[in-house]
Parts: sequence; C-alpha cells; structure tokens
Amino acid sequence: MTPHEKFASARYFGSLDALRCIAIVGVIWQHTRPVPPEMLPFTDIGASGVALFFVLSGFLITSLLRREEAAAGSINLRHFYARRALRIFPLYFAVLGIYTLLVFLREHDSSGHLNAAGRLFVHNLPYYATYTNNWFVDLMLNEDGERRVIFVFAWSLATEEQFYAFWPPVLRYLPRRIAVGWLLAVMAIDLVLTFWFGPIEQPRTLIERLVRIGQSPATEICIGVLWAMALSKPRSFERLWAVVGRKWSSPFFAALSLGIAMWPWGDTPLWYLLQSIVFGFFVASCVIREDHGISRPLKFPVLARVGVVSYGMYMLHMLAVNAVRVGTLKVGMTSKPLIFVLSVLLTYLMAEASYRFFEQRFLRLKSRFMSPASRPSVPRQAHPSHS
Repeated sequence: MTPHEKFASARYFGSLDALRCIAIVGVIWQHTRPVPPEMLPFTDIGASGVALFFVLSGFLITSLLRREEAAAGSINLRHFYARRALRIFPLYFAVLGIYTLLVFLREHDSSGHLNAAGRLFVHNLPYYATYTNNWFVDLMLNEDGERRVIFVFAWSLATEEQFYAFWPPVLRYLPRRIAVGWLLAVMAIDLVLTFWFGPIEQPRTLIERLVRIGQSPATEICIGVLWAMALSKPRSFERLWAVVGRKWSSPFFAALSLGIAMWPWGDTPLWYLLQSIVFGFFVASCVIREDHGISRPLKFPVLARVGVVSYGMYMLHMLAVNAVRVGTLKVGMTSKPLIFVLSVLLTYLMAEASYRFFEQRFLRLKSRFMSPASRPSVPRQAHPSHS
C-alpha cells in the first residue's frame, strides 16, 4: 500500500486530538495571563490557539467532504448540515442561554438596572443567535481601558458557521478548479483588506463595516482546506511528501510553530499570515502519516481526551476562568499561575460533564445522517466548532 493509499484509507488521525488540546490550553492561557509577557514573550497565544483550531477545521471538514464524494459520488449537504447542527448548536445555545441568565442576574448598576455591559450584551444577542457577531459585535472599552464585551469569544464560532454555509455547497456544485478559485479569491480579499486597512474593531462608517465583513473569512481555515484538497490527490500528495512526510517533518514544523507563536514582534497581518502557513505545514505533517516524528507524545491519553472535549472547553472556559477568579479572590489567593492551572482543570471537568451528560444525547443522533460512505475520517470532532 502506497503512502497515499494509507492516508486515503485512514479512519482516524491519531495526533489531532492532542493538537486541539494544545490549542484550547493556549486560549485559556491568553485569558488568564499566568506569566508576564516580558518573561515569556508570547505575542498572542490565544489567537494562535484559535488559528490552530481553524486550520484543523478547514482540513477535517474538507477531508470529510472529499472522502464522501469519492465514496458516494456526491456530497449530501442535508446530512452534512444535520450533523453539524447536532454537534454545534445544542451546547452553543445552551451556553448562550446561561450567559443571558447570568447577565440579568448579575450585570446591574447601583439603581438595579442593567449596566453598560449588560445592555450591550442584550443588544448583541441577535448577532450571537445568528452567528453574525464577528460582523456586528464591536469591541468596547470600559473606564479602565479594558475590553468588556460579554460572550465576545464566540466570534470564532461565527467564522466557522459562515465557512460551513459557504464552502460545502461550493465544493458540491462547482468543478474542483473553480471551487478552489473561489476559495483563493475569498482568501485574497481577506488578506488585501487586512493588509490595507488593518483590523477594524469599531467600524464608524458603512465602508469600514463592509471592510470588516470582508476580513471575516479566516485565512487559517482556507489554508486547512487547501491542504486537504492537495493531500487528497495522489500526484500532489507525492510532491508534498518530500516536505511534510518525513520523520523529521512534524518535529521541525512543531518547533517552527512554537517559535512563531512566541515571536515578540508579532500581532501584525504579516505575522498572522506566516503563522497560518506554518500551522498548515504542521497539521499536514501530523496527518500525512501516523508514525510521524512526534506521534508518540501526541497520542498521550490525557492530551487526546482533552482534545475530544475541546469544543466544550472552548464554550465553557470563560465561565470557569471567572469562577476561579472569584473563588481565589475570596480566599486571598492571587497567584496567576495557580489561576491558570485551576481554570484549565475546572474547564476540563465542566466540558467532560457536558460531553457525557448533555452533548452525547445529540451526538448519538448523528448516525441517522451518516451513511457508510459519508463517515468522517476523524470520528470525534471538537472546537470551534472547530471541526
């Protein structure tokens, strides 16, 4: 069996749950700041975690669709969207409901009315409910100069849902070259607008709002898609094998990924683009063969299990972080490393409970919309929906 045949017949990529684990721990790190930036100059490790999730999502979803197409002759969009809805919607809207309840219980001013953050959350609810918050939810600064936009982390879910709405029909109905051309055009628009205008957090004009919408497609997702498309073809697979198919490929690109995440002069459009490209090579080096150079540590059971419940961890992590902060403050503990560790542990426990007692009820229904030909190469899918 050739390397491509082994890749095409794989039912499970054994290293990817660990990559999800790394990504979600990076997100929690960002939101707890356990080490001062001057000690460990991670430029934006939380954004790096989301970027890794995005690359994984683009790769996995496209691999699923391509393999269904190869086996069944076409892509069943109705089944695809039913599976995605069962995976993503129940927990997302349950957590959104929890935040809504907490806002009405806790976000009050001295007169008993909703405070500014609470009113802003209520104003943003239609955008959260329709996955358009990455277009219309703007970042607000409080009197201390800090961001105070409740549930703002859900922007990545909106980006994911828009990807699901756009890409599968394009892949289903258009010839491959035209579909890839559409993808490259969307990616080019995002990059041109980002480099030209920079990030627009508070659009003040209609033009700025349109620019922000044009910037919303994630380049990282597009790169994951391109890798899936390239690896699905024997000829391009063979060419890429020389770069990402060697034993040294995964440790090399892992080190390169860590280096760019820690680059102290990041947080620029060029840095994000370079990071996306490097992450794409890293993910490809971990899936192109199961026995890659760092496969053993990436299959460590704890890492894999955290990866399985990483979607729940992403959705629940800010509830856990805030609970830990309140609890440690009450007992007089101010250690940020301790807050980080406790936040990771509590987030995992909450996500594990959610996965076992809530999400599984819906995940079991996915089998009704999954023919043998459409079974994903990776049976467990986690964040942002991130897969």
